[in-house]
Amino acid sequence: MLNRFLSGRPFLPMLLAAFGVCAPPAFAAQDSFGDVFWQYRASTGFDYSSGTYGAATPTEIWYVPIAVRASKGPWSFKVATGWLSVSGPALLVDAGTADAALGLRTSGSATGMADLNFSVTYSVDSLAAHNIFLDLTARLKAPTASFAKGLGTGEWDQAVQIDLSSVFGKFMPFAFVGYKVAGRPAGFSLRNVVYGEVGAQYAWTDRISTGVMYDVRQASIRTAETPQELTGYVALKLSERWSMTVYGGTGFSANSPSAGGGATLSRKWP
Repeated sequence: MLNRFLSGRPFLPMLLAAFGVCAPPAFAAQDSFGDVFWQYRASTGFDYSSGTYGAATPTEIWYVPIAVRASKGPWSFKVATGWLSVSGPALLVDAGTADAALGLRTSGSATGMADLNFSVTYSVDSLAAHNIFLDLTARLKAPTASFAKGLGTGEWDQAVQIDLSSVFGKFMPFAFVGYKVAGRPAGFSLRNVVYGEVGAQYAWTDRISTGVMYDVRQASIRTAETPQELTGYVALKLSERWSMTVYGGTGFSANSPSAGGGATLSRKWP
C-alpha cells in the first residue's frame, strides 16, 4: 500500500556546513579571536522541493529553518528546528543528513513545527598546518514534530559524521560521510543508513563564492531507491556580520525530488 518513498533533500544546514567547513589562512586572525571568546551565529531562510515519486500528482515540501550555533576554540554547538509544510501522496521518511526530519504521510497535507536537532562538532586543529580541515560531529534528533499529523517519526535519531576539506588558492574541495541510527516508529521498518557527499567551492572574490555538491545516501526503507541529488549554490558575504546563500538542485532517482531550491540568511556575533 505504501509504495512511494521520499528521503528528502539536503536543507540549509548542510549548505552552511559546506560553505563554512574550513577557514583558509586569510582568516587566521578571526580564528585566534574564536579561540578565546564565544562566537554565535543565527540562521533562517526557506527550502522548497517538489517531486511526483511515482504518483500522478506531486508532493510538495516547504521548510523554514531556525538554527543557532555557538563556537569557541575547536568546539561548536548547534540547535536547529523549523516550520514544516508537507502536501501530496508520497510517504516522507526523513531528510537524510539535514537538521530537519520529515514525516510519514500518504495523502492530504499538514503543517507544524519540525523536530528539534542538536549537534556538537570538534575541529581537529592540529591538521590545519597541513592544509587538512577535519571536523567530527555527533547529532541527536528529538522527536518534537507531530507524529499524529505525519510530520515526524515520533522517535529519537542519532548520527555521527566526519567532514574533510582542503584549500588550494581559491578552490576548496570538500566531502563528508556519516552514519545515522534511526528510531523505530510503530508500523514502519526503518534501517540505519550511511550517507555522504562530495563537492567543491570556488571563491571569486572575498565576498562571492559558488559551489556544487553531490550527495547520496541509503534509503531508510530497504525497498526504496537510493536518494541521489545534485545542488549548486551561490554564497554571498553581505557584510562582516551578515551572509546569504541561494541554492537550487535536482534529484536522480524516484526517491529524490524533481527540483528544489531555497535561500538562507545568517548573522554572527560579535
